[in-house]
Amino acid sequence: MKPKLRLPDMADSGRRAFRLSILPDAPLRAKVNGELVQVDNLSATGMAFTTEALFTLQYYPARLKFRTGKQIHQINCTLRLVRKSGTLWCADFSELPAREQRLLSEFITWYQAEQIRHRNKNS
Repeated sequence: MKPKLRLPDMADSGRRAFRLSILPDAPLRAKVNGELVQVDNLSATGMAFTTEALFTLQYYPARLKFRTGKQIHQINCTLRLVRKSGTLWCADFSELPAREQRLLSEFITWYQAEQIRHRNKNS
């Protein structure tokens, strides 16, 4: 008999993509409206970040700079702020081109593999 798999319910997550938790030492830096923010989690469709900055509009320019292996990528995009809880902001990428979405997916896959390697090395 095959084991039963239960996938997490995506309906209540607000985002229709896998969210990867980002550690503070990750090779990822993000700026929202020119302010450096700490990324809490990232998906190919959006991100959650922490900042003390006060945002009053719905859309803001953002820049993500990240590394996969030895390659450094930079994405300039627009964030649509969805909700706020304390200093944590949740946002979707607004009209992110397919190429940039693919780069984010590659980073997520690469970073997840790096986290697994690090865990296995320390076990």
